[in-house]
Amino acid sequence: MLVNFGGIVPLSTVDWLGRAAMVVFLRGCPLRCPHCHNQMLQTGERFVALHTIASRIVSEVKGFPAARWARVRFDAYPQQINLDDASQRASSKPFVNALVLSGGEPLLQPQACTGLFRLARSLHLATGLETSGCFPGRLETLLAKGLVDKVFLDLKTALLEPDYEKATGSAGMAAMVAESLEICFKMGVELDVRSTIFPNMPSSSQLVKIAGTLCHLLALYPENRLESMILQQGLPREGGARFEPVSIEALEENAKACEIACGTELKVRIRAAPKITWKN
Repeated sequence: MLVNFGGIVPLSTVDWLGRAAMVVFLRGCPLRCPHCHNQMLQTGERFVALHTIASRIVSEVKGFPAARWARVRFDAYPQQINLDDASQRASSKPFVNALVLSGGEPLLQPQACTGLFRLARSLHLATGLETSGCFPGRLETLLAKGLVDKVFLDLKTALLEPDYEKATGSAGMAAMVAESLEICFKMGVELDVRSTIFPNMPSSSQLVKIAGTLCHLLALYPENRLESMILQQGLPREGGARFEPVSIEALEENAKACEIACGTELKVRIRAAPKITWKN
């Protein structure tokens, strides 16, 4: 199987709070969000054999020498393994304890997601999926296989058109994302809902509407495993237009408004770049 491959971050402590995760990026996305930080992964092709990516994952997780990866192309790497043998490559305990698939939109490549998550299971890694929610059917199929421990679902704004089209550059997505959100509640997968806040979108009222949607689903599916609603500080992307990010104080005010709208059942957290004060 060939995978349209974006790259790997060998160790991340920010993609999954409380876990040391390897993040695998898959190329391609149906959305064209104006502030996307992974814009280079929206399009393009870089096809790599799945077993080659598996070899690299095992090497990184098990702490094998990584320098050799800088010397060769992925598709030329000579020491490849199949998925069935991956967990037998070494007996040492992995330093990372989770594998997260991101993008782009990983569910554009559902077979690759299945193969990589099965590899993660063989390595005793927790599995996380970062998704925009554009493919509810594929999401439901993947969850039904029991291969995903946690979903990180990005909600760009309130699930209403034409606002969602403005936020994503793609028409007709609000209903698809709403369906994906309900699938996560219904199937009881551990879930974080993320909204990235930029100066122009989403507004405070749109965030409160998102909170209202979550409140409704919390009541409808009492066995849900929603962990939190996360408000992320949107930052300028490299090479993009500069702007002043929304302040931490404004994020805190929005978080409080969302909690008030939903009562004590909804936990809202903020994520922002740390303030740094330089001293001579």
